[in-house]
Amino acid sequence: MRSLRTAALLTVTVLLILLLPFGASAKTVEEWLEGYDTGAIWFGEDFAYDITDEEACWELLMKPITVLDVGQKEVVYPRTGPSSDSPKVNEDKLGGTINGDSAAVHVLGEDENGWTLIEGVDYYNRIIRGYVKTNILKTVTPNEKYGIIIDKLTQRLYVFIDGKLWSSCAISTGLVNDSQPYNETAAGEYLVVSWVGDFDSEGMICAMALRFNGGDMIHQVPYTVLADGTKRFTKWEALLGQKASHGCVRTARIANEDGLNMRWLWDNIKRNTKVVVWDDYGRRAPYPDDSMMIYYNPNGGSYYHAIEDCTSVRSKYLPLAGFAYSELDTDQAYMKLERCSTCLPALRKTQIDEQNRARGVEPLVEEPVPEETDDIEETQAAENASPSSLDTSLVDETGDGEVTIVISPVQ
Repeated sequence: MRSLRTAALLTVTVLLILLLPFGASAKTVEEWLEGYDTGAIWFGEDFAYDITDEEACWELLMKPITVLDVGQKEVVYPRTGPSSDSPKVNEDKLGGTINGDSAAVHVLGEDENGWTLIEGVDYYNRIIRGYVKTNILKTVTPNEKYGIIIDKLTQRLYVFIDGKLWSSCAISTGLVNDSQPYNETAAGEYLVVSWVGDFDSEGMICAMALRFNGGDMIHQVPYTVLADGTKRFTKWEALLGQKASHGCVRTARIANEDGLNMRWLWDNIKRNTKVVVWDDYGRRAPYPDDSMMIYYNPNGGSYYHAIEDCTSVRSKYLPLAGFAYSELDTDQAYMKLERCSTCLPALRKTQIDEQNRARGVEPLVEEPVPEETDDIEETQAAENASPSSLDTSLVDETGDGEVTIVISPVQ
């Protein structure tokens, strides 16, 4: 969520709306991005996005980055020329800025009278190229023990320790709309720079927040406090594994089998741990294997689960009954089941299709598997048959089984 950076602009936003011409239509997300490269190319157009390549991932996580040496809550507007008199490259609401102290920039040129051409990623996930003062460029070596990769395609946060992929957990990154294109969680490279703690965002409590990009935090999935003082996470936990936030990275509250959750990150991650955010645009999420087992409670259960002993189900109904993932959208018994917000099983194929379209790629088309035949003689006869397009009047079969083709001159 991005309430920490939007609250201060609320009054300004209202005034701007009042000043807009009557009937003016809002831009679409595509129009906001028009004319800009996006974070999809930050790591290069041929970047592999292979989380299983531990060596390549660790090399990226340990690579020093250049940041802007201003306060972690400050922003810098790159300018169109090498002087303070040059216009800002962009002045959209929450756009055209690079956050100080934590967000990586690429240096594109040499010093020009105290100014240097750079590029960085703004809150719209746009690559902003322009000049900044040379004396605020600073190179930082990341923490050498930990590294974090956030993949917007899989909606998972991956933790590396000492060069090895240790574990991962479900997250929710930013969900944009036409009026709030800045809700995107920008791709790029960042550093964990401070432990912010709990904060209130529109009535939602976001606990254990770690700042990594200005107003963007990694924090626990939000909760609301009920009248009796209990915490309710249900609404937002159900959205883990999907885009849902205002830009922050909502992170699982319930620890996985390795013990990874937001509490673990809060207790273990060190300052200047590098956070790499992989963009998802143009990438296609695959379907899970049709034979993968998922589970439900046949005694009136309303949810499907990733594991047969999900802690959200009363023990008297465990273990849960299993069925194949392929049946989730094809068998009437399972079509109305909802996704468990505790164990977070795979999304339905229709949901994966919808997310792929939003990333600019068509859904995966599954080719039908040809039916097998047990009639070997019928198959062999078909293979040895004369081509159906051949005029049988031109075929002369001799008594010894030989076949000859008779070619007649054109009349």
